[in-house]
Amino acid sequence: MESIVIRPMTWPVLRLFSRNPLMRTSDRVEAAVTALGVLVVVIATAWAGVAGTMIHDTETQKYLEQARTRHALVANAVDDSAPAGAAETTASTVHARWQVDGINHADVIATRDAVKAGAPLQIWVDGTGNQVDQPTPVARADRDAWTAALVGWLIVAVAVAHVVDVVHAHVKRMQNAQWDREIRSLVEDDGGRRNSSQ
Repeated sequence: MESIVIRPMTWPVLRLFSRNPLMRTSDRVEAAVTALGVLVVVIATAWAGVAGTMIHDTETQKYLEQARTRHALVANAVDDSAPAGAAETTASTVHARWQVDGINHADVIATRDAVKAGAPLQIWVDGTGNQVDQPTPVARADRDAWTAALVGWLIVAVAVAHVVDVVHAHVKRMQNAQWDREIRSLVEDDGGRRNSSQ
């Protein structure tokens, strides 16, 4: 059975305070940036939750208002419908009339299929009788909130990961350059023998 050992000093935030003489300043900078990145992602998680809740409440109110102020009624086609555009689609448009509170209204209505003059058409209107889209289901607010919160969090997480990766690559280049200088110094100095022989 394989055992798992967790070494706390390998955690980035704790490496900042390590007294290990092999810990270089660049190691501490890298650990600080990583720890800060984790903190930003945790804060972004909380922010995404708050933003998602606010969006949910706002969208719910908007969709409830649509459901309250819009209602369906039957309009009558004035003439035969005409194709809406491309020949391969069945969508059409037709002039239609309807009445709300004794006031006549007329507009061009989009239909899925061709209709004849006098055909009944179900449409949605607002409180003044003007044609509007069908009310959005209130359940859509859940999807809107989750999508916005998740996209916002992902943007922050990807940005933080990119910054940490850039810092990590820069630190590694610095460390490699330092190693090259140290090795070159040893080789050119013959392993330190030249100084000791003088």
